[in-house]
Amino acid sequence: MYLLSSTERLARELETALQAAATATRSHTLTPIKRGGPFERYFPTADERLLEYDIDKLVFEARSPYQKVQIVHSKSLGNLLVLDELQNMSEADLIYTETLMQRGKENYAGKEIVILGGGDGGLLWELLKEKPKYVTMLEIDDVVMKACSQHMRSICGDCLDKRKGDNYEIIVGDCVKALAHMIEEGRQFDYVFGDLTDIPISTTPHGDAWDFIRLILNSSVKVLKPTGKYMTHGNGASCPESLKMYEEVLSQLCLPVTFTKDRAFVPSFFEDWIFYQVSLK
Repeated sequence: MYLLSSTERLARELETALQAAATATRSHTLTPIKRGGPFERYFPTADERLLEYDIDKLVFEARSPYQKVQIVHSKSLGNLLVLDELQNMSEADLIYTETLMQRGKENYAGKEIVILGGGDGGLLWELLKEKPKYVTMLEIDDVVMKACSQHMRSICGDCLDKRKGDNYEIIVGDCVKALAHMIEEGRQFDYVFGDLTDIPISTTPHGDAWDFIRLILNSSVKVLKPTGKYMTHGNGASCPESLKMYEEVLSQLCLPVTFTKDRAFVPSFFEDWIFYQVSLK
């Protein structure tokens, strides 16, 4: 049996008194909003519902040339990477990475792979366990990588400690320029992972964010081998309209493609997330 705290009892008494005074037919007491302090506790879902997290400590904070970078500690999720006030990856989110890479369904042994983004290092770390031939990771924000290397080691291991290993390299820079250079050189890969921005929430597939997504998609399919795949995350399952618009964009790329989808509940998002696997026709 749940016992009310003294604060909750007082709130219920106040609710009853106000309901009677206002002759209201319906009332409801909400938990109080926690304001102030050295860190935020509230972050949105994909469809803009408000979530309160059990954050108890600010672990890291800095502003890079590209974004505000924070790592906070959650009692239930462990350390949580927050970029520009949006939850990004927690120590409890292995399911995100495993669904993105379709672990157990795709064979990465001996394959050549490109990661676009992925600054938390989680995807690179898990891919390296699959014995690929070579992984090239293109990440623009060195501040994110250094912070995760120090404070998110349970998800990235030691792969962010150096910029080059036996079968991987991390190139710090603009992935768009790097992709353009790869296209010019005629390079092709077995897998390209888009671990960048989420699908925008908008009424139409127009604007800078959508233009960026089109650029990334069209550039990525140009460096795929005929049997290659582009793997990416979409958005929350609670946003079917934006997911439908993304699928329409896929149907209009410079090269014809087919796609499949998967979904998984991501602990730090508190919702189901959609993942795409895109192949050349």
